[in-house]
Amino acid sequence: MRELRQFVEVASRHSISAAAKHLNISQPALSRAIQKLEDSYGVPLFVRNGAGVSLSPYGSALYSRAVRVLPALDEAREEIEQLQGRAKAAIRIASGDLWGLTILPEVTREFALTHPQVVVHVEIADEGVRLEGLRNGIYDLVFGTFSTRYSPLVKVEFQPLVRQATFIYSDQDHPLRQHELVSLEEMLAHRWISPGYEDDAGPGSLGRQSRDFAARVDTMMNALLLLRRSPFLMSASSGFQSLFRTFGIEALNIGDAGRADDSGVIIPSRSLERPAVRDFLQVAKQTVSKLRLPVVE
Repeated sequence: MRELRQFVEVASRHSISAAAKHLNISQPALSRAIQKLEDSYGVPLFVRNGAGVSLSPYGSALYSRAVRVLPALDEAREEIEQLQGRAKAAIRIASGDLWGLTILPEVTREFALTHPQVVVHVEIADEGVRLEGLRNGIYDLVFGTFSTRYSPLVKVEFQPLVRQATFIYSDQDHPLRQHELVSLEEMLAHRWISPGYEDDAGPGSLGRQSRDFAARVDTMMNALLLLRRSPFLMSASSGFQSLFRTFGIEALNIGDAGRADDSGVIIPSRSLERPAVRDFLQVAKQTVSKLRLPVVE
């Protein structure tokens, strides 16, 4: 079963190296596990390409069944262990960086104080992984913005909880911090860090401009540490403002934060049947109302 779970992780991320990092094992060890699984079926499960890996027709056949079987086996094991008094109930949650780093830690703490019989699993993942997890029944809840990509694939309900815009951030000692209002030309004269976003991410007209990127990283925390005490700039959600400030990172006054988007919780219909999930949602709504997030229109 371990190799099958590793196979699903590689298929979901389209990359052996990314899957190995998430699974906290070496890339050669994961490659050997995939090879062992391919040997057991006698067929290639992946097609290797320059961008990573994709499923072969044989791999697609295995994947479509594995993603149904593994969650069901996990639920069965958890139920058996709960009946034996050896395990707690579990809630599985996925989110983007904003929720995972700034909101869900407080929600999870509040929930844990009143629900000692439940363990909460939180994973920060990109939108593709979150979508796959919802479709395959891996996650009970997903927090973030809602994309139309969800609608054709899985029946979900979206409840908006906050609104977020895009701010431009810099180190607190950056020269542009001395300016009362920072112009587009001044921002474009500096190099940028991309925290895993598209290169055109940015408020207003900035999103239509070509920028000079110094670094692209795959996690917001990596980007934050790189931005600190540097001459670089970075686009990120307005909701990060309080967290970034603790690292000496501040938002520049650019006069226009651009369009604001709703962010909230994406709920598969099956999840609301579970009392623990409903309770977690209630705590999330109460906690969000207390947080000092920037008010954006």
